[in-house]
Amino acid sequence: MIEHMFEHWPEKGEFALHRVVVPPMPVLVDVAAAIPTYPRMAIPEAVAGPVRAGGLEITGRIPGRLHAWARAADGTWLGLVEFELRTGNGRSRLPVTQWCPAHALIMRGGCGPPE
Repeated sequence: MIEHMFEHWPEKGEFALHRVVVPPMPVLVDVAAAIPTYPRMAIPEAVAGPVRAGGLEITGRIPGRLHAWARAADGTWLGLVEFELRTGNGRSRLPVTQWCPAHALIMRGGCGPPE
């Protein structure tokens, strides 16, 4: 599936626009940078206890797997990353695959965005 994702987006010109990463590369995802939330919710005391316990933990750095790079029209590189979010109490998890800005990814294998 991933290897065919760009078949309807041909590259034209001198600038790289996308690249599939084979095999997928290990990365760390800065979750707060990848999934920004409403600033007011930055105060944990303002959120009910059951929500803090059962809601998704959107902080810290977690391991992920980088599958592809794609360039946005403003020049920003986005990485297609697979990772797993946990709830505040750690009892539940949610598998996620999403496009994350390059600044939210910490490369482990030296596979940064294409030049």
